[in-house]
Amino acid sequence: MGAKSIAVLTSGGDAPGMNAAVRAVVRTGLGFGMKVYGVMRGYNGLLNGDMKEMSMRSVSDIMQHGGTALFTARSPEFNTPEGVQKAAQMCREKGIDGVGGDGSFRGARDLTNAGIPCIGVPGTIDNDIACTDYTIGYDTALNTAMEMIDRIRDTTESHDRCSVVEVMGRRCGDIALNVGVAVGALSTLVPEIPYDFQKDIIDRIKLAQSTGKRHYIIVVAEGVGGSQQLAEKIQEVTGIESRATILGHVQ
Repeated sequence: MGAKSIAVLTSGGDAPGMNAAVRAVVRTGLGFGMKVYGVMRGYNGLLNGDMKEMSMRSVSDIMQHGGTALFTARSPEFNTPEGVQKAAQMCREKGIDGVGGDGSFRGARDLTNAGIPCIGVPGTIDNDIACTDYTIGYDTALNTAMEMIDRIRDTTESHDRCSVVEVMGRRCGDIALNVGVAVGALSTLVPEIPYDFQKDIIDRIKLAQSTGKRHYIIVVAEGVGGSQQLAEKIQEVTGIESRATILGHVQ
C-alpha cells in the first residue's frame, strides 16, 4: 500500500493566517510520510483537478503574508450534489484519502458525506463559526479595524465631526462589537440587536455634547449596513457634519 495522500485547499473569503495554516498542514503531513497536494482556487480546483504535490519548499516564506498562496474562489458547481460527487471522484482518481485546511464548512461536510473525510480549520475574519472562540484571521482584522478607526478619529476630532465607520463581518457583529469597545465608540450597531436611532445614537450624541464632547465615532457592522444613509440622517437631525467610511478589504 502506498503512502497516504491528503489535500489542502482554501475556500471562500481569504483571511490573515490562512497561509500559516496551510504551511502547518503541509509540513505536518510530510512529517508523517504522507503525500500532500495543494488544491488551487478552492473547490473549483478540486472539481477541475487543479492541484500540485507539495514539498517542504512549497510553503517556504508564505507564513508572513496575508491572503492565501493557494488562492481561493467561489464554486457554484460545487454547491450542487453533482458537483460534490465530481469532486469526490477527482479525489479518488488522485488517490487522495482526505482533505484538510481552511474552507467552507458546508462543502467539507458534503464532501465527507460523499466518502472523502475532511477536516475544517475555521479561517474567517467574521468569527462566525461555532465551537471555537476565535477563528483564524479574526484577531488581525480586529486590530486592523482598530488602527484604521484611530486614524479616522484624528480628522474627526480636528473637524468636530461625527464619523460613521462600517466594519466587515457579514451577518456577525463580533468585529464591530469588540472594535467598538476598543476604540471607545459612542455607539456600536450589530445585526444581532435591533437599534433605535433616537435612543441609541441621537440621545447619546446629545448627552456627550452636554459634557463638552465635540467629535463622535459610530461603529456599524456590515450586517447592519446603510452607513452612508445613517451619516446623512445624523447630520440632518443634529447639524453635526457627519461622514461615512467603509473600511472594506483592508481588514
